[in-house]
Amino acid sequence: MNAPQQVVVSPDIEIKMQDALKAQRESYLQEGFVSAETRIDRLNRAIDVLVRHADRISEAINKDFVCRPDQINLMTDVAASIGSMKHCRKHLKKWMKDEKRPSTFPLGLLGGRSHIQYQPKGVVGIVAPWNFPVAMVFQPLAGILAAGNRAMIKPSEFTPETSKVIEEIVAEAFDPTEVTTFSGGPEVGQAFSALPFDHMIFTGATNIARHILTAAARNLVPVTLELGGSRRS
Repeated sequence: MNAPQQVVVSPDIEIKMQDALKAQRESYLQEGFVSAETRIDRLNRAIDVLVRHADRISEAINKDFVCRPDQINLMTDVAASIGSMKHCRKHLKKWMKDEKRPSTFPLGLLGGRSHIQYQPKGVVGIVAPWNFPVAMVFQPLAGILAAGNRAMIKPSEFTPETSKVIEEIVAEAFDPTEVTTFSGGPEVGQAFSALPFDHMIFTGATNIARHILTAAARNLVPVTLELGGSRRS
């Protein structure tokens, strides 16, 4: 494994990311239990901006890829994202229910009852790749919002036009304490992956994943990886 390239991080962007994380975490803690209605509202807002800006999203992807047809963009990025949002919206009330579990001996004999209660983690970071630049942001975001979390997004620097549109539609749909976006090159990605998130999701190359894990480990941040040729694990 090659050592990560040392890049100079702008103090301004680093402070902005730290402030955004702090604001999201404080808002999350103040909110308390996140109702199904609130989660559904956030999913609906995401669906709404994807539908209204579908053509604009496709146009931005075309500028980045040059040769990808609109039909492909609308199907693999826009429709796929909306499908994930709708799936989570349909099932989240079921997912939120407690699940009974057998109590361990001897607590069961003493009247003990056990159950699993699913709770949000807090603030989740998304580091997205270039190949499906919208779907790889909004598909994980669907699960994050359905679970009652907040999100910070780092779209790929290799699709700058698409990343710009993502940043704008996210800002249109959400308060920055709910979801916010930070675009930029390796220096932004390096600072982003070093933030003390409650969880982080990375989709991309194995060699980059090693650097992501190294940075996340300093803050004991759990990471979900989807690497080349594999599914999320």
